[in-house]
Amino acid sequence: MYIRRVVIKNFRNLRSIDVNLEPGMTCLVGENNSGKTNFLFALQLVLDMNLPNYYRTLVKEDFSNGIDISTPQQVLVGIELTDYYHEDQVEKVKELALVQEWSVEKDVARICYRFRPTSAVIQAIKSEERDGTDLTIEEYEYELVGGAVTDDNGNLKDLLDIEWNDDFDVFVKMGRLSAFRVTFLPALRDVEDDLRRTATSPLSKLLDVIDIPQDKKNELVERIKRANDEVSDQSEIKDLAYHINTSLEYSVGSKFALDVRLGMASPTFSSISRALRVLLSGQGLEEADPSRNGLGLNNVLYISMILAYFEKRMEQSNTAGQLLLIEEPEAHLHPQLQRVLFGRLLERKCQIISTSHSTHISSRANLKNLLVFTQELDSMTSFCKPVLTPGINENDISDLERYLDATKSVLLFARKVILVEGMSEVFLIPSLVKKVMDVDLEEYGVSVVPIHGVHFEVYMKLFGDKVIRKKCAVLTDGDLKPSDANIEEDSKFPRIQELKKFENDFVKVFHCKTTFERAIAMPCNLMVFSMAAAELGANRMASDLEKYYNQNANLEDDEKKQDMEKVLSMAKRFGKARFAQVASKYVEHAKKVPPYIMNAVKWIIE
Repeated sequence: MYIRRVVIKNFRNLRSIDVNLEPGMTCLVGENNSGKTNFLFALQLVLDMNLPNYYRTLVKEDFSNGIDISTPQQVLVGIELTDYYHEDQVEKVKELALVQEWSVEKDVARICYRFRPTSAVIQAIKSEERDGTDLTIEEYEYELVGGAVTDDNGNLKDLLDIEWNDDFDVFVKMGRLSAFRVTFLPALRDVEDDLRRTATSPLSKLLDVIDIPQDKKNELVERIKRANDEVSDQSEIKDLAYHINTSLEYSVGSKFALDVRLGMASPTFSSISRALRVLLSGQGLEEADPSRNGLGLNNVLYISMILAYFEKRMEQSNTAGQLLLIEEPEAHLHPQLQRVLFGRLLERKCQIISTSHSTHISSRANLKNLLVFTQELDSMTSFCKPVLTPGINENDISDLERYLDATKSVLLFARKVILVEGMSEVFLIPSLVKKVMDVDLEEYGVSVVPIHGVHFEVYMKLFGDKVIRKKCAVLTDGDLKPSDANIEEDSKFPRIQELKKFENDFVKVFHCKTTFERAIAMPCNLMVFSMAAAELGANRMASDLEKYYNQNANLEDDEKKQDMEKVLSMAKRFGKARFAQVASKYVEHAKKVPPYIMNAVKWIIE
């Protein structure tokens, strides 16, 4: 059984969310304050029996911005569960027993959290005793409900169409949810402390679900008792007990003294299991407490034990359904281990929903596992499932999954994006723009992302009104040929007119007449490249460029073609990316930004 659909209405910055989920792993990515944590908390409101009740009683600020609660409103979090009905699978019986009264159609059940006016207020409004214009937050209450809501014709209402005064078939008792396990790992988690404490340790949970025969438990208790007796009978221990006994009698007198004996409390299997600790060996450790370990590996240990608990738990006869919610599984992990851990999470059978700010994790996820959250200008959240992008095909999906590496997947997290062909633009554009235009792209949340080619249309499809609602500027050469291509036929590469077909309110193409290197090699910028040439050991070229700069710095851009060709020749000689990297150190000598770059920057920051 897994969650196939989540609908959220009017909750914080999630004014209207309707998303379909896949079994297994789902990863939520996006900039800060885009609603990822609120999404996880909304799921807890519905399914987490261990969430304290006072969290379910919302405050006025939990309603989406602009909603007037003086008139009847509701926060609704609706969940549809599926894959619990299989006639030939005995193990599905416990899941069917849990959700069958919430079923709305075969193999689909609904359970919802609602925060709406109290039943007394609703009745007063229906009977016209109140006009419903003066409600306060104290007149709202939460409810857990399930099953169907039908319209006047008896048709099943969609979750998005359910109004504040609609009633569900079933009120859900909190105890019913005990069979469905929700585990939430917050971003700021102290796994070392959780491993140490019995109440929070996954080890305790594992011991609860592992089927240890009673005779084995009894045998273990007897062994501990014998060990306790041997300890108590040691002469040194007896002498110590005698001294304590004598001191106590002297302190309180013989009338109030108690007989003192040293030993361990009579063991039970429960007390033994509480005393067990995780001990680690390897990498310089020998049966060491996790406190000796690094935060990152303790985090992996904790998650691994939770997953082992989930697997064992599903073998129990009284369990049905489970969900692991993780904020930032990459916490304290270096990039390689992040990718390894996320890969293992992808392989697990239980449903996992995680948030992440790591490009190493987002690049590891399949597109079908990704949900991209974007913060709108009104602070509300929109979301996109890239795999459902209109116009995207299987080849596009394959391209995106190959090209969204740890560098390029930055576009999923940035507030705005500038897509460029290669690393030359990445090194030079931000520094040139900051020096000449006094615009710090980072402060505007703009990331310059190289795609290492000219296949922009694949990425452009991701941005738009129905997909990722953030601005994306495309900067490209006029011929749209890769700079390292030797093929002469223009037909091998898209033309600007073809690329512009993918423009919309969120995506726009900006191009120069020739190439990026020629565009920036204006006479007034030649000192930048002269100094770069000197650092790279091309002293003669550095001298020539400095001379050209002194003689021609005031010429128009296209009056000194020779200078541009020298810069291009030097870039090819040393490698365009390397040359641009060195040249970026000297942008304080730049005087002008090419018009197409300037126009792109003005558009994306407006």
